[in-house]
Amino acid sequence: MLSNLLITQFSTLALLTPPVAAEYMALVPGAIVSVLALIIILVDSFHRPGTRRDYLAYFSAIGLALAGFSAYVLWDNTLAGPVFNGMLYLDKFGLFFAILACLAGGLAVLQAPSYMRLVRMDRGEYYMLVLFSVAGAIFMANAADMLTLFIALEVMSIPVYCLAGYLRRDGRSAEAALKYFILGAFSAGLMLYGISLIYGVTGTTSLEFIGRNLSIIIHDPDPAGALASGNLITVGMLLIFSGFAFKIAAVPFHIWTPDVYTGSPAPAVGYMSTAVKAGAIAAMLRVLLIAFEDPVLRGGFNGFGWLDVVFFCAAASMVLGNVVAIMQKNVKRMLAYSSIAHAGYLLVGVAASSASPEFFLHHDTVLFYLATYTAGTVGAFGVLSILGKNGRPVETYDDLAGLGLKYPVAGVLMGLFMFSSAGVPPFGGFVGKLYIFSSAVQVGNTTGEFSFIGLALVGVLSSVAGAYYYLKVLVSMYMKKADEKADTEMVMTSSAKVSLFASALLTLALGIFPGFAIEMARESMVDFQGPSATTQKVQEQGRQQLEEMRQKEASSRVVADGVPQG
Repeated sequence: MLSNLLITQFSTLALLTPPVAAEYMALVPGAIVSVLALIIILVDSFHRPGTRRDYLAYFSAIGLALAGFSAYVLWDNTLAGPVFNGMLYLDKFGLFFAILACLAGGLAVLQAPSYMRLVRMDRGEYYMLVLFSVAGAIFMANAADMLTLFIALEVMSIPVYCLAGYLRRDGRSAEAALKYFILGAFSAGLMLYGISLIYGVTGTTSLEFIGRNLSIIIHDPDPAGALASGNLITVGMLLIFSGFAFKIAAVPFHIWTPDVYTGSPAPAVGYMSTAVKAGAIAAMLRVLLIAFEDPVLRGGFNGFGWLDVVFFCAAASMVLGNVVAIMQKNVKRMLAYSSIAHAGYLLVGVAASSASPEFFLHHDTVLFYLATYTAGTVGAFGVLSILGKNGRPVETYDDLAGLGLKYPVAGVLMGLFMFSSAGVPPFGGFVGKLYIFSSAVQVGNTTGEFSFIGLALVGVLSSVAGAYYYLKVLVSMYMKKADEKADTEMVMTSSAKVSLFASALLTLALGIFPGFAIEMARESMVDFQGPSATTQKVQEQGRQQLEEMRQKEASSRVVADGVPQG
């Protein structure tokens, strides 16, 4: 039976494969970033010793902007079905994450020159590592096959391990790199073993054909065969999910986060806490919503399903992240536990939207939340990267004492980012949390499952508790007396100004005018490739709703301009 399934699958792939020229469009954003990284290596090798490398930051940012713009150009030129013999997708879902990864990478490289001056370690490797990691995140979000996904995961992760150990003279940085590498390699091994188990059961690594074969296998009329396969499938799903949970820093795979965030360069932490998390979330959604979409797998195979695991990780991450963050004295460790809490908020959106195929489009809440989280978090670490005390970057609450009054621009920007992270209106973080929690409540009311409403309540209450440690940063900056003997400094290069003000504008825009980003997130889920026929019907309904909304907006503009409707 399995051999017949494989023959049918290869025949289907041959029929669905688009023209060769169209296939290469799927490579454009990732290829631009990859070529840019190679150029950076070449340019840096000819760099004149004793001169600054600030120009590499601008060059990298311009290249990432070009890659993001290429994704925007391809927005209305997506392809139905996978390309390159089922290895990649070219859909709006993947393009959304390509834009997000380029945004996070661009903001992070622009912050680097200021931080390099503070730590006196101006080297070109930083820019190359960020670019290669961005390329991996782009291909990871577009993966249509488990092998493509895993290779892209490693391309994204290995440069980040190097970034964690970038400060070679700092013992904490070496410790961060070692811990991140060992635990990351272990989680990657578990994930690869899970992929091998799923391959052993289904005979394929294609996400779509894994989904189809699993549906056939788990509904096998032979109870003994279904039970034997079901045990392997359950273990395989758990191992694959553990790899994703490690990358997004969700409980119980969060243990690496505080030490890595503390020892790594601040701009690199801003990148790894946003782009890496976004890439992992994109790949997780691909796998869960395509390969493991069957209701039996989602709702509990033999009484257990991946939705239960996501639900537990969401609740545990929100509670542990916010509670432990309150007790921290180091701001970077506080933001590390905050990142764990944000992973919980994202998983709330994943759990609620996966309750039933009819809520499939609610996954746009996860995409929009990632956009708001990226702007606020990269900005917060950017402020930390421009402030120094006694010849080193600031880290603790005591280091920040009085700096808000001494450096008003840095104080205002940090206040904006902290308010957004705390979910205070009118900033982007407030709209992102409102969007996710209201979706969970709506799903709970529709299905009659109080558990989703309870999960939203846990999220709201933990967010209120989280506001304490965010406001504590501002208390230190404005209400604590500065140490007059301390040697404080602010190194804000022109590139850092661009990064910080861009992050601030995005944070404000996503809070005051969120419509454009929400519409892009909804379009991304409408164009999401690979789900079953049931989900495709929901997507078609969403497509019709978007079209009706655009027609109404066009009609309202005509009336507002005083032109008679034709």
